[in-house]
Amino acid sequence: MAHKLNFDKRTGTWSFASNQEKAWHGLGQIVDQSMTAEEAIKNANLDYEVIKSPIAFIPEHGTTNQIEGIYATHRTDNNNYLGLVRSRYEIVQNREAFSFFDSIVSEGEAIFETAGVLGKGERIFLLAKLPDDFEIGGEKIEKYILLTNSHDGSSSVVAGLTNVRVVCNNTLQAALSGLENKVSIKHTNGVQDRLKEAHRVMGIASKYNREVEEIFNRMTDVKMTEGEYKHYFTKVLAPEYKAKTTEEQAEMSTRLKNMVEATTQFALTHPTQTTDAANGTLWGAYNAISGYYNYIKPYDNQEKKFTSQFFGAANNKMIKSFDEAVAILNN
Repeated sequence: MAHKLNFDKRTGTWSFASNQEKAWHGLGQIVDQSMTAEEAIKNANLDYEVIKSPIAFIPEHGTTNQIEGIYATHRTDNNNYLGLVRSRYEIVQNREAFSFFDSIVSEGEAIFETAGVLGKGERIFLLAKLPDDFEIGGEKIEKYILLTNSHDGSSSVVAGLTNVRVVCNNTLQAALSGLENKVSIKHTNGVQDRLKEAHRVMGIASKYNREVEEIFNRMTDVKMTEGEYKHYFTKVLAPEYKAKTTEEQAEMSTRLKNMVEATTQFALTHPTQTTDAANGTLWGAYNAISGYYNYIKPYDNQEKKFTSQFFGAANNKMIKSFDEAVAILNN
């Protein structure tokens, strides 16, 4: 998701809408409550359709020749070219992406927190709140599904489960052994297949949340000292690659030490970490990792922060923090 936020010339607005939270350099439309599908489509400029058209070339002094099996996708409202796809590629319209959530709530119910368009319209994303929350050590945890879709053939429709800790708005990603927390829906499937896939995701969500809730609550019972915090943070934040030179090793060690110190201070002093559930516990240590990537780590812009937290390095570290916490619970 390296493309930039779309600017819609039809409306003169940036193609992003969010419930109360500012993002993307403050661009887009900020609303005061969760949105219905229609509201999200309108506010985020998602009300466009995509079609695929055959590609042709004209040789010098020749006649037009169509390229078999290759098509260009483009928007019907402004004819912006989006990408190249094969003949079997089936477009999932933006409105169809919203229909993914029909098995969760009744039509017209407000569940969408954010929605947006990237590039010229080749990628969209939706964040929807699931109806029920759960409680970890007396703290409220809200449950969400993030869905992304591409119109350029670069990816499937991907829906992933995520949890947002309300008190500090940290994005948490949990990986359970043997259990998926996301699904991919190929663009070669029909609408009914996609809806069936939606129901499968709901089944995963139900099992996922039961198991995660139990694990999170177990984390609140594990007390940790400052030294144990630092050991945990070092294991999670350590780089995955090996230094090639002595100088690089020294630089990496210094960087890791600074990250661990900053995360430790966050864990010990940030208001979100001083609750009964988080104060001096494994649950607090786990949340401090997402706190580092949400509050402390610098990003060039909000787009890179979003990409890192949901799909990139930050997401990988938050998953690793979950795995390390589970390992502690199992020892």
